[in-house]
Amino acid sequence: MKNITLKFRSTRIIGVSLIAALILGTGISSSLTANAANSAQKFTLALIGDMPYDAKGVSEVPNVVNEINAQSNIDFTLFSGDTMSGKGDKCTDAAYGVIKTDFFDKFTRPIFYTVGDNEWVDCDRAVKGAYDPATRLALVRSTYFQKADKSYINLGGKFRGSVPQITRDSVYPEMQMFSYKGITFIIPHVPGSANNAAVATPTYKTYNDTATDGNDLEYKARDAANVAWINKGFTKATTDGSLGVIVLLQANMDWEGYLRDLTVPNNEFTAAYAATKQALLTNTLKFGKPVLLQNGDEHWYQLDMPMNETAGKLVEKDKGTLVENFTRVQTFGSGFNHWVELTIDPRSKSLWNFTPRIVKANIGKH
Repeated sequence: MKNITLKFRSTRIIGVSLIAALILGTGISSSLTANAANSAQKFTLALIGDMPYDAKGVSEVPNVVNEINAQSNIDFTLFSGDTMSGKGDKCTDAAYGVIKTDFFDKFTRPIFYTVGDNEWVDCDRAVKGAYDPATRLALVRSTYFQKADKSYINLGGKFRGSVPQITRDSVYPEMQMFSYKGITFIIPHVPGSANNAAVATPTYKTYNDTATDGNDLEYKARDAANVAWINKGFTKATTDGSLGVIVLLQANMDWEGYLRDLTVPNNEFTAAYAATKQALLTNTLKFGKPVLLQNGDEHWYQLDMPMNETAGKLVEKDKGTLVENFTRVQTFGSGFNHWVELTIDPRSKSLWNFTPRIVKANIGKH
């Protein structure tokens, strides 16, 4: 999607130390029993998204990949979608194979990818080749997730130790879940550009530069599948006795309503994310342990706690009650080609420990 001025969310950015303090103060860590914490292992992940884009991305992203590969402590990478730009890269058949070869295959350890909007939803834009998004989504699936013979595709290199059992949805092979070292990972398919919901001007901004956009039939079916997948993932986390849950998706889902409330026709149809956000709220409250949401979409690094509720329903901005066990991290992306190191430490009160990693070779001039 497109960049929004940072001032919209500046009031909600929270430092790592403050997050830890909030979690400590609420006693959330009491749910991490001594036995569970002692049996789980500390481990580290790399978090990235929205790359490689355009000429700058082609030039700089290899530096990101090389730096991640050089870290001996990284178990695997979580990639929050968008493998090409929304306007500068065409959705040709050949482009998808090149991305796999020149990007995903370069990681020496596994990389888990959640699908973004730029590689299929936005492909109907004239500047991207005016393709049918349905054909592009089929190509995304066959290139990165499931071959014609129904066998699954694993991106990146191999795990160094034990390999988790990865469950995939039979209809949506890009939806994945697994448990690893005490954490359950849930990967639904929630892209930007209004989640591919049908949008028309002048009521809302469209994303393909024409008067109408999206496909409600596709959106509603996948939206329901996403909710079911999130529910299933949290059930797995409870059954497995997981210490925490990480949910990986692409879209900035507009937790505070700023994108929705922009002046017409610049306002965005972010109501298309309501069911996913409600599923996250309901399950987070029920789970009662730390939950981390990773998304991309906006390209700047942001760490916050954007979930508030009243009587089990979401409340925006500074109203309602803060859901203290829910944290959101937004990854660096195009134009800011860096990465985030996430250390998951079961003995830490906050569980999640974030370090933004600025790639020296990619620092811009000031």
